[in-house]
Amino acid sequence: MTTIKICLPFVLVLAVGLSSIASSAVAAQTRPNIIFLLTDDQRDNTFGAMGHPFVKTPNVDRLLGQSVRFSNTYIAEPVCSPSRVSYLTGMHERVHGVGFTSSYQLTEAQWERTYPALLRKAGYHTGFIGKFGVEYYTFRGQVAEKFDFWWGHNGWTKFLPKDFKGPSCTPYHVAKEDVITPIMGEAMTKFLDELPGDKPFCLSVSFNVPHGSQTTSMYPDYPGWHNMTRPANENPKLRGSPFYDTLYRDIDIKIPAATGTDPYRFIPKFIMDQDKGRRTSTYTYDYTLPTCREHHVRYYQTITGLDHVIGKLLDDLQRRDLADNTVILFASDHGLLMGEYGMGGKAMLYDLASKIPCFIHDPNLPAQNRGRQIDELVSSLDVTRTILDYAGVSAPEFMEGASLRPLMEGKDVPWREELFLESLYTGRDTPFQEGIRLGKWKYIRMYDGKGRYDDPDVDFASRDPDFEMLFDLEADPAEMNNLIQSSADSEILVTLRKKCAAQSQSLNRRRRALKNAVEIRRR
Repeated sequence: MTTIKICLPFVLVLAVGLSSIASSAVAAQTRPNIIFLLTDDQRDNTFGAMGHPFVKTPNVDRLLGQSVRFSNTYIAEPVCSPSRVSYLTGMHERVHGVGFTSSYQLTEAQWERTYPALLRKAGYHTGFIGKFGVEYYTFRGQVAEKFDFWWGHNGWTKFLPKDFKGPSCTPYHVAKEDVITPIMGEAMTKFLDELPGDKPFCLSVSFNVPHGSQTTSMYPDYPGWHNMTRPANENPKLRGSPFYDTLYRDIDIKIPAATGTDPYRFIPKFIMDQDKGRRTSTYTYDYTLPTCREHHVRYYQTITGLDHVIGKLLDDLQRRDLADNTVILFASDHGLLMGEYGMGGKAMLYDLASKIPCFIHDPNLPAQNRGRQIDELVSSLDVTRTILDYAGVSAPEFMEGASLRPLMEGKDVPWREELFLESLYTGRDTPFQEGIRLGKWKYIRMYDGKGRYDDPDVDFASRDPDFEMLFDLEADPAEMNNLIQSSADSEILVTLRKKCAAQSQSLNRRRRALKNAVEIRRR
């Protein structure tokens, strides 16, 4: 009797325990795997299936045919580091406070609210491959510990990374003659080889291309990155490559008509002096008549190379029987000006710099909902919320954006009518910028910037803009005609100014509330 009294509860507890473990295993199997593919400097409409006239991207095109494309997607911050922090945290730079020219860094407390940390805590096996791009503003040297699998680096790589050594993160271990994009494909294979098998996974892949530091380093005289006057395939290491040798060199690529013209007829010199580094420092933004065509050739060559690696990933998922339970999200960290307006580079609120390619592939979405294009206004912050939604993880306080799943599923849900835009990067004499997209209208206002800005510097409530722009995107999709002067007394301009100011101040309030709730640290 005594034995029975002792053992029966133990047996019941054991049975309940085994049942709980079995239920957890089933839950782990039913939760989808998640892959987030992020490119660098990629403009919207730069895949064949998006209507690009000559770029060859058969693998992404095939994936797009089974996905949902969001054709009006804007990046929260159109410059590298802050946009990446925004993807991680689901917040605007104004709220999370981390950027090239801000005074703050990402803290451990903030990291715990990022999508990789939240999914890892929820039982996902997490991995990161490629350009992290944030560690200079975080817990340096400790980023690899934040993931179960780490194959990342910070800053730039060489296109041919013969002697590459990561400045602060564990670098790739590469053969002497490897090209960086295929190496990332090998890392994805390694990640899939090492999956634990009893957990769903979340893999974040941050490609280095088609970023300018990659396309300029294709030329043999490294570190002579800036030589765009010579064809990259003079480099013997590129000879015979299906992507980086002669591809697109026999096409009559139409460079922008404004290439090499006066940029100050669009944005005055007093608000952005492009000779203060924007056209000449770090890596070239000087899209001149002698160089612009070569910029474009290399840019699209690397996109085709990227497509090849994505195709291998898709085949690998299929071969491993993972494709039917793996959600793939695709986006870029921002777009790029490539000679338009006589300018080059990023950190601007023009559509070419702030709109990005974005699509989501959900293999369990009904067939009638795939292959669609959705034109609603979407923010990159929505991507973060969508990742959490697929993982069944609640979004933490202060996270912005909205899950895109209801739109994908064809549900009749309320959606935003307007979208706030900002760029707080002030390097290369770039001004503070904020704006709003509402229907066919886009309004942008600029303020003289300040390097290493603090929170009060981005509170514009008591400041008049130094420069404004207004565009009718239906009549002028290329944003060539600033209507500010001709619309000075218009009702739409009054409305847009009020809406922009209201959202700007709302973000400032959210920033103050975050500082009261979470540890914030200066650099």
